[in-house]
Amino acid sequence: MNACLVGIWLWLPLLFTWLSPEVSSSWWYMRATSGSSRVMCDNVPGLVSHQRQLCHRHPDVMRAIGLGVTEWTMECQHQFRQHRWNCNTLDRDHSLFGRVLLRSSRESAFVYAISSAGVVFAITRACSQGELKSCSCDPKKKGTAKDNKGTFDWGGCSDNIDYGIKFARAFVDAKERKGKDARALMNLHNNRAGRK
Repeated sequence: MNACLVGIWLWLPLLFTWLSPEVSSSWWYMRATSGSSRVMCDNVPGLVSHQRQLCHRHPDVMRAIGLGVTEWTMECQHQFRQHRWNCNTLDRDHSLFGRVLLRSSRESAFVYAISSAGVVFAITRACSQGELKSCSCDPKKKGTAKDNKGTFDWGGCSDNIDYGIKFARAFVDAKERKGKDARALMNLHNNRAGRK
């Protein structure tokens, strides 16, 4: 009887891991879609309703995010290039990175963090380059200065990081906010860490 109980206790964590709801970021597939915004928004599998709404409302931002997915995926592969797992992507897998993301691991934490950071970077860069209708340069980065030749205004086009963080929080965290399990909370934490 004791051996049976020991066996149950050994297999119980594996069973919970296998039965726990999966939280994966299907928006990562936005790198593979092209064409009109309607086609892109409707063909990315697994987007929650809030993500689809944002996708339809802001197609130019979604294109920037799609380009950003390619960039952060390459950065992930660069960071892990000397490791056994090197962010290799599997286009036919539901999580894009394979089964490694099904476990709570350093690798999955890094992928969630870098993906969130990549979205912020892609959006802020697109804002400062004038590619997005919904944002522009950071309005707080302007001023007046004085030197020996007189007074002058300075500014330029600084990245609108506040807009990038706000949009990334709304879009990236939407799926994890639906889940209340430990994995969803961990993914939210890693997304937040990446944005910082």
